[in-house]
Amino acid sequence: MRNRREKQNKAPSLLFKTSLVSCAIWGALANPVYADTTDEDIEVIQVRGIYSSTAKNLLLKRASNSVVDAITAEDVGKFPDKNVADSLQRVSGVMIDRDGGEGNRVSIRGTSPDWTLTQLNGNYIASSDTGAPTRSFNYALLPSSMISSVEVFKSAEARIDEGGIGGTVILHTRKPLEMEANSGALSVEATYADVTEKTEPQINALYSWKNDQATFGILAGFTRQDRTVTTIRNDASHWRFHSDTVEGAERPAIVDQATGEVYNNVWAPRAMGLSQSNQDRTRDGYQLALQWTPTQNLELNLNYFGSKLGFDESGQSITFAEWNDNHNPYYGVVLDGDTVVAYGNGDNGLLNDNNWGDADVNNGVAVRRGLLSPQLTGRERQGESKSDTYDFESIYHGDNYTASFKVGRTEAKGGTSKETFANIDARNGSVNNWLWSIESGKPNYDVSTDLATDKKAYQYYDWFSSNSSENKDTEDYGQIDLEFELDTGIFTTFYTGLKYRDHEIQGLRNQFRWDDGITDNGGYRGYLPGTEWFHNPDFHPDPETLVSDNIVDNSAGGTGAINFLAMDFAALNAYLVDNFTETVVPTLSGTYRLEEQIWSAYAQSNFEWENLRGNVGVRYVNTDLSTVTYDDVIGQDDDDPTPNTRSNDNGQWLPSFNIAWDTTADVVVRFAAARTMARVSYADLTQAESYGPPVNINSPDSWTGRGSGTAANTGLAPMISDQFDLGVEWYYNEGSALGATLFTKDISNLPISSVEIVEREHDCCNGPIEVEMNTKVGGGKASSDGIEVFFQHSFESGFGLLGNYTFTDTSTSSVSTDGVETKAEIPGTAKHQYNLSAYFENDDLSVRASYNWKDDRANGVHQGYNYYTKAYGQLDVNAGYNITEQLSVTAAVVNLTAEIEEGYWKQSNRFTYNSYSGRRFYLGMNYSF
Repeated sequence: MRNRREKQNKAPSLLFKTSLVSCAIWGALANPVYADTTDEDIEVIQVRGIYSSTAKNLLLKRASNSVVDAITAEDVGKFPDKNVADSLQRVSGVMIDRDGGEGNRVSIRGTSPDWTLTQLNGNYIASSDTGAPTRSFNYALLPSSMISSVEVFKSAEARIDEGGIGGTVILHTRKPLEMEANSGALSVEATYADVTEKTEPQINALYSWKNDQATFGILAGFTRQDRTVTTIRNDASHWRFHSDTVEGAERPAIVDQATGEVYNNVWAPRAMGLSQSNQDRTRDGYQLALQWTPTQNLELNLNYFGSKLGFDESGQSITFAEWNDNHNPYYGVVLDGDTVVAYGNGDNGLLNDNNWGDADVNNGVAVRRGLLSPQLTGRERQGESKSDTYDFESIYHGDNYTASFKVGRTEAKGGTSKETFANIDARNGSVNNWLWSIESGKPNYDVSTDLATDKKAYQYYDWFSSNSSENKDTEDYGQIDLEFELDTGIFTTFYTGLKYRDHEIQGLRNQFRWDDGITDNGGYRGYLPGTEWFHNPDFHPDPETLVSDNIVDNSAGGTGAINFLAMDFAALNAYLVDNFTETVVPTLSGTYRLEEQIWSAYAQSNFEWENLRGNVGVRYVNTDLSTVTYDDVIGQDDDDPTPNTRSNDNGQWLPSFNIAWDTTADVVVRFAAARTMARVSYADLTQAESYGPPVNINSPDSWTGRGSGTAANTGLAPMISDQFDLGVEWYYNEGSALGATLFTKDISNLPISSVEIVEREHDCCNGPIEVEMNTKVGGGKASSDGIEVFFQHSFESGFGLLGNYTFTDTSTSSVSTDGVETKAEIPGTAKHQYNLSAYFENDDLSVRASYNWKDDRANGVHQGYNYYTKAYGQLDVNAGYNITEQLSVTAAVVNLTAEIEEGYWKQSNRFTYNSYSGRRFYLGMNYSF
């Protein structure tokens, strides 16, 4: 990257004014800088590259009245990382979740991703995934090449929309009148991943034009990316308690059939599984911006931003499960404290005939089942997520005021056109025995049959199902904002405005039923509703014909997963088409509608007095929520379902205060106080997550006699946070600074997962049964306290260092239901996290290495205790070389050291999963003009 610096009368006393003027010159951010500037000689930084980007970020942070971090593009059409979320993880206090190795969700200061508000040019962006919509934006839908800058607001301002307890991320796109006429960028890139061993393309194009008078401009952008995302996983599912002495235990004590030893009061997983998912993604991004200033005072902006993510996904998995738990077929049990870390299943010469399970009837001959696992499960689905955002803005600049009017619509549709699941099992002695172990911290499997070569391992067709899902997310909005320049007292600017949002999400799910036309045999085959299972082999395919010759290769990443033969979906689909008629039936599960009508008004004033500057304001917001859902209870009449219509109305006053004190020319001290809010997740209000209905009750368990179920809670109130920040920042040199910020959040109305024992009617029995009902209960309280430390230093030699560290201490939240206390940690919280980046650049070459690490963090609740994701660190490297002023070559490696994500439940020896999505290599060329 080329660095060109023109310096005029450099003086430390002008550093702060230099920062403000530089921010105004760049004009990358839509939010104004609230300070006066002068016509004095200043230092003008006209640079490209890593240094320019990081220095610019510092200036924007310095000039802000609030606690803000900024990220800017190094050049037109070139963002610092492959994904905006990946860039955000380098901001202090920010963590990301990954999907297929790519950042997709953002959390700030130890709060849930649902509590981070993401906006595009100051407004909501609709997104809809293959599952239920969420309040957290999916950054995988957002091409980073179309973003010029990002602001991360960690303290609140009244003029910024509510919704982010953790913080607010505002993404800014470019405007044509801010760019040179006939300028733009074109880049092509190839990507290689070690898990797929494929090389795939990406192209980005951006072009901007304006007339000679610079009064009218058009900007257009397009990006196309092809990716095959492969993830290898191991999962230990459903840890449960085994005991003959403790009332309410899920399962009896474990007896090792080889030794006769009894293991009482121990925890063991129900099953161990390994899987590989492959998703062929095609991501398109579109951008169109029109800017017109018909008069000196009037500015009109029309923007369109769209993205589309299409995918074909296939998944293959093997499950080792002790489905024969009533016959207690364990052997090779290994105990670590009260935790089972290994067990096997099978005869192995150890089990007698009574342990083989029930007999099946095949052509009138009784045969022993043998093992019910391993099971081979395949899944195919085709889907698409599409998001479109349109907005029109009119800005009028008067003598001492500015008035703006904005209307827009953002809409997203996502889902799957078809999902197919099928399962075949080992039976009749095809697999004599198996054993898994997690003693070493990662799974190890020992199977008597080679699952990568022997098609005869699977002798029993078990079940099949297919369905489709569709989700919609729309918001129409309109707002009026007024800004007045004040010439009295310490107040310099006054802001006020009104905003209305009509937000609606919808979900619909269909089940595909397959009829063979033979009434006497029950018609529909496969996965039957209710409690029936149809296993007549005369009406199912030969399982061996459903196993392909393709080996699922799980060697990458070293996760411990073994290779196995894949299910042949082409053979399965051919069997279906030849033998059955397909009927599409709408189902209650996943069918819902939620609407939020939101009115808000705000007043805010900026002030400045001597070395003090800041803002004070208040926002009022009213949310009118209504939902339409359907209960799905076994035995209820689905032909004429009665909808549940519920509503509630909530109003909140949200004051905010920010002050910055320029104690010297180089030091800024900040204080912020605010009340913020975040609305409850859609899943908690509709139970739409994982297609679950608002009330769902399953059949009673054979051991406890209880059913299990889930229930939504539409009455959950928004979460409220009273938060404070105190920080100091030292800008000791050009492009260099260090600082620290103390923060605290007291959160109330926190929903917590709770289990109640209730009585419900069920068609299994005469009268009600006991049901373990899982639901979310409001009223929880928690706190998040911590400190952020950052540093940035640029050396004269072209080297630079950047780093930050965040410590977050979150309390355990608890609620009491019927005298039973449930505790939970705030999801997504890591006690320690840090980022380190080192770079070097000269006129032609730039190289940057970035390492991101985060501690163990909670991510859900099971059996009243937290799931955790283990500490994870990732190293990424970027490099670029300028061939000419306009043409450059770029290269990058993401996850250079091939790290694996891992998780556990309650304590570290209770493995829950590990996952590897690969190491990626990028090589590209950029041409700017």
